[in-house]
This record gives sequence, structure tokens and C-alpha cells, in this order.
Amino acid sequence: MTEYTIKKETGIPISSIIQAYRCPRQFYFSRHDSILPSGRYTICKQISLCKELAPDEDNLWDEICMIDPVVKPELREYLSSCLAGTAHTPLPSWTDTDLKVGSERYGIYGLIDKYDADAGNISVVRNSGAPVSGCWSADRVRIAAYLLCLKESMGIDLPGGYVEYIPDGIVRYCEPQPRDRRGLLLALKQVKKVMKGDLPEKPARAPCKNCSYQSQCNPEKPNLLSSILFKKR
Repeated sequence: MTEYTIKKETGIPISSIIQAYRCPRQFYFSRHDSILPSGRYTICKQISLCKELAPDEDNLWDEICMIDPVVKPELREYLSSCLAGTAHTPLPSWTDTDLKVGSERYGIYGLIDKYDADAGNISVVRNSGAPVSGCWSADRVRIAAYLLCLKESMGIDLPGGYVEYIPDGIVRYCEPQPRDRRGLLLALKQVKKVMKGDLPEKPARAPCKNCSYQSQCNPEKPNLLSSILFKKR
């Protein structure tokens, strides 16, 4: 199998596109931050890869701690919860994991969590709960991006892919629609604007709750008295 290569200096990771899709301003303020691995994602990914082998929970936790040495000990309960949630859920099989794909045309790249060459399926692992029906819009855009890259870099044309919501033990199949591919292109344009130094407009449904950049995004306006006292002459 040929693995796609793209220069990180010029390419845009799909993870950045998804963040810009959720909120371009959040991407703007976080673009220079160090991205630390999520312990919850590491747990969900390892469950997804090893579940069919029926691993012992203690051994699985040891593997997770080896993969992510700084994983928080309190997440051991999260592991137990996810194992209980997926106990009766068949998860998509795989022949390759962390499959690197990309698109020279759009200058994007990413890693597909799971690819099954025998069944012709891709699957992404999520450490979030599932919506009532279907897949979250960001996950539909994510699948659209991976399918585009898979087709260009490896010549594999698939109509959709699976999204594994591990905490809920739910697997949903997603076939991206025109609105999802349109969302992908719009988010990619936002990323390019941010990379030029532009501050994007805040979207109508910005995920401001619990956002760590609220103070930067919405700086407090000086009160009238202070603005008069300290007004430049």
C-alpha cells in the first residue's frame, strides 16, 4: 500500500479544518498553542483497535499508559465506562490504522483512524457521545475530507465511512452530502484567511460555552468614565 506524503510546512491538517468549521475564531486564537494528546481519545482509540481481541481491562490500561505516559489516572473509570458501553457493539474491522492520506489539489492531509482494505471501509474514532440520530455535522465534514484525500492519494473512491462514538457504544455510517463538502471548502477558506493573519467573524452558533479563549475573543469594553479619563489627547 502506498502511503501519501505531503510537506507539513505547506499542508493543512484536517484537524485544523474541523476546528475552523466549529469556530474559526477559536482556531485563530489557538493556532500557536501546543496540541496535547487527549487521554479520552487515546482510550477510545485503543478500545476500538483491540476490542475484538477481548483484552483484559488491566492489560488494556497498561497499554494506554504506555501509549500516553501522561494520561490522568482518574480516566481509568472512563475506560471502564467505555468498555461497558461497547460490550455488545460490533466495531468496524481494520487492516490499517493511522493511514496517512492527503490532497495536493487542496493542500490538506490527515490520518484515518481505521481502514479495512478487505471490506473497503474507513472509520473514525470519537471520544464524544453520539447525537440522537445520524452524525454530528463536524464528523460529516471530517468524513468528507478523508474520502476526498483517500480518493486523490490512493485512488480509492468510497461513498461514506463509519463514525464510532465509543462512550455510547454507537457506530453510525455517514455518506457526506453536498452541504458537508460545502462546509469543508468554507472551513478550508477560513483556515487560509487565519494563516494570513485575518481575524474571522464570529459564527452565529459559536461554541462559546467553556471556550478558553472567551476573554480574547470578547474583551471587556472600558466603561465610559475610564475612557474619558484615559482618552489620548
